[in-house]
Amino acid sequence: MSGSTIELNQLRYFVAVAEELNFRRAARRLNMTQPPLSRHIALLEHKLGARLFDRTRRSVQLTPAGRRLLADATDILTRTESAILSARQAAQGRAGHIELGFVPSACIEVIPRIARRVREALPDVDLNLREVMTPEAVDSLQAGSLDFAILRLPRHNPGLPIEKLWSEAFVLALPKGHPLLDLDPIPITALHGVDFISYSSERGGFLAEVVQGYLNTQGVTPHMVFAVAQSHTIMALVDEGFGVALVPRSNSQIAMPRTVIREINLSGDMLHSDLYLALRPREPDPLIRDVAQLIRDELTPEILPRGRGG
Repeated sequence: MSGSTIELNQLRYFVAVAEELNFRRAARRLNMTQPPLSRHIALLEHKLGARLFDRTRRSVQLTPAGRRLLADATDILTRTESAILSARQAAQGRAGHIELGFVPSACIEVIPRIARRVREALPDVDLNLREVMTPEAVDSLQAGSLDFAILRLPRHNPGLPIEKLWSEAFVLALPKGHPLLDLDPIPITALHGVDFISYSSERGGFLAEVVQGYLNTQGVTPHMVFAVAQSHTIMALVDEGFGVALVPRSNSQIAMPRTVIREINLSGDMLHSDLYLALRPREPDPLIRDVAQLIRDELTPEILPRGRGG
């Protein structure tokens, strides 16, 4: 084979002739005249050092080398066109790869809505979801291994672009038959001395601080039975009758057959669960900006009015 480079156009000319098996029809398909097309095919055969077609006055047939090249050339052209399209879409914010981290408490309502919105609006975007805690999310954003994170407000300013995304009220989860269900409404003071399941200050730190801080301001001290990290575990323990729990409203969507959800009469407007959208610190590309706006459009207008704060 010659050291000369084979150009994509030469492969396109070859594929047209190979599919038509007629130089005149192939030339019309390529919007060119037949003599230049014949010269391009002859040049390609020279570069390859092999005949690609057996030509007679009545027919054009592929040689074994031509049949092999047709399969490879078609694949090369298809992948080239796909790469060009992907590059153009990426430049326009329409395609690419996104790494989205989220705290576990966002998985019930927020993440499914984001995933659906991105999939519908940007079907060529590869969205990877990663469950993280807030400190890990901050580290990953700063390292560039996450593009976004849905997280709780970090204790210290992480130097990241961050904005409040939504806010929701807390509700009270109780096992069926619990005495507090006889109260309507249930005052926050009714939780004093009651068996209570809380978020762990180690793993569920933000929610633990919010709930405990609010109870402290109200002078309410429940009897702490368990402290766990995840809302799913809290709801399961409530369902088994171990106690009651204050959980973000979206947790009421966790189906538990023996659990009842009730509004609780709160004093003031202090007990609410906030989620934030944080972006990686470097200048966002068009895709990052577009996905961030999709997240805002999907969540902020609808969810913020449903909360009781923020």
